[in-house]
This record gives sequence, structure tokens and C-alpha cells, in this order.
Amino acid sequence: MLKKDNKKAHISDTLAGDEIQALQSAKADQHRDRITRFGILKHRAKLQEQYLWTQVDFKSEGENDLSNKALKAATKLKGCGQFLLFHNYYTIDQVKLAKAHYCSQHLLCPMCAGVRAAKSMSRYVQRIEELMRQNRKLKPVLITLTVKNGQDLQERFKHLRSSFRTLLDRYNDYKKKGRGFNQFCKIDGAFYSTEYTYNPKTKEWHPHIHIFALLNEWIDQEELAETWHDI
Repeated sequence: MLKKDNKKAHISDTLAGDEIQALQSAKADQHRDRITRFGILKHRAKLQEQYLWTQVDFKSEGENDLSNKALKAATKLKGCGQFLLFHNYYTIDQVKLAKAHYCSQHLLCPMCAGVRAAKSMSRYVQRIEELMRQNRKLKPVLITLTVKNGQDLQERFKHLRSSFRTLLDRYNDYKKKGRGFNQFCKIDGAFYSTEYTYNPKTKEWHPHIHIFALLNEWIDQEELAETWHDI
């Protein structure tokens, strides 16, 4: 009888050990995925840095203001994300990023933009969950607004910002005065971020806006796209 009990205990211990190993393996995979994401952001930051160096005029000897700004930004980007220090908090079974070097240029640096977006998302998650508990009809959606690619980033950014401002003005006009309805007006709440990607082959910029929105009624994508194109 004792042997039988011992056998069961042995099997139970083995299963428990397998579960622990599986859990540890899953956590290791999650950490590797996290490192991979950091690597992708670092690669994109490097492309951004390389572009900025092309805008530096070393012959101007510091008299070209645009060249000076590009030089300063490129220098900061070069060191961004050069090291990441993680701590393994074994008492709570978590691996956390404890220290890192960032250039704090989230409008230029994909690494800083990604970190900033992650922090913003973590702050909003609880609020979003609470809103959706209060109103079960709310639906979460992701919307991306973009403009045609171009080699002049400043011009493309101004065009994107101006177009988005027009869309927001129409939204506010409808909410306040009840006129000028479009599909964007179905949004009950949202937050957004601006992102820029660079294609080294075509040497063109792709600026776009990511929007996380909550709404009661689904948006007609074709109508929203038509409204955006008209703007």
C-alpha cells in the first residue's frame, strides 16, 4: 500500500515538474519575443539614423541650422537602445526591464516611440476595460490613417497633420452642433499615435496615424476611406 502511494506521489511530482518546465519555457519564449521586438525597433532606429546622416552638411561648419539639427538627432539616435538591462525577479516570477538608454526623441526614433506607446497602452488598458464593463455594447477597433509616401518628411507630416485636424474639426462640429456627419463621428472615445517608417530602397517616408477607438456602432470602412481621401 505504501509503495502504491509512493508511486502516485512520484507521478504527481513528475507531472508538476513537467508543468513547471513548460511554464518556464513559455516565459522564456515570451522574453525572447520581447527581445526580438526590441531588435526590430533598434533596426528601424538605425535606418532613421542613417537617413539623418545624409542630411548633415559637414562643409557648412555649423552654419546650417537644418544640418545642425540632423547631426544632433543622428548622434542621439546612434546611442539609443545600445544596452538593455533586465532583472529576473524570481520571487514574483517576472523578468522586467530595469534600465536602458533612450534618446527621448519619440517623434523621430522608432525605439522611443515603441516604448512610449507601450507605456501609454498600459495606462489605458484598465480604463478601457472599465468602460467596456460599464457599457457592454462598446466595440474596440483599430483605425490607421495614412497619406501618400514621399521623400520630403516635413511636407508629408504637415499634410498628414492638417488632414487629421480637418477630420477632428468635422468630428467636433458634429458632436457640438449635430451637423456634418461622417463615419468617424461614430467614435465614442479614442487615443492615437503618429508613426513614421522609412524605405531605404525608395528613399520615401510613410507617415501614418494609429487610432484605438471605442464605438457602439460599427464603422463603414469604405465610407470612412472616402471621407479621408476627400480631405
